Amino acid sequence: MLSEFPNLTSAEFHEACLAFETRFSVHGREQHDWVSVEALHSFDARFLRITKELINDTPVDPGEDEFLEDDVEALETSSQQNALMHYDIVFSPTYRVPVLYISIIDPKHRYPPTMTTLHKHLLPALFTAETGRVGVIGGITVTDHPATNRPAFFIHPCQTAKVMEATVGRKEISGEEFLVIWIGAMGKYVGLNIPLALVQQDVLQIGVTQTP
Repeated sequence: MLSEFPNLTSAEFHEACLAFETRFSVHGREQHDWVSVEALHSFDARFLRITKELINDTPVDPGEDEFLEDDVEALETSSQQNALMHYDIVFSPTYRVPVLYISIIDPKHRYPPTMTTLHKHLLPALFTAETGRVGVIGGITVTDHPATNRPAFFIHPCQTAKVMEATVGRKEISGEEFLVIWIGAMGKYVGLNIPLALVQQDVLQIGVTQTP
């Protein structure tokens, strides 16, 4: 059980990341929403990376479309160049909670790290209006990723402890359960919902947003 709930220690966070990586290795093939889950270590930053495919809804230029129809090889290559979403969960030693950084990896460079990209491609329509308010989603900005030093979307953790406390209440939970609940509570604002296959065996399912 956690020693400092609604906060985590660095060791508890690291153990939770390893446990969640194992969870995906066991149940990942039972779902099709997430591509991979990896516990990574870069310089001084240990973090959990969840990768999803970003469905390309960018209109294709008519001229390019005609060219691709005449070039089967180019068409196949284009279809394989879908953008990927990296949802990196990093421990904040200041707030002692997980922090979410979001990057779009795209070989065609169609999604620059701007607020326009955020509103058009990341935020579900249900939560778009909340970005201008004070609260969880109102704290989303663009900043440098602590491990890659590249610009990434970032949800400020100032409200995280309050959200977790309100969601869990007085129930004792493990670090892995904390992470599952945290992803369910925070990830839904940016399209990161936990697949049902990864949590259907859990007894504790407080505040988890699931997708089939």
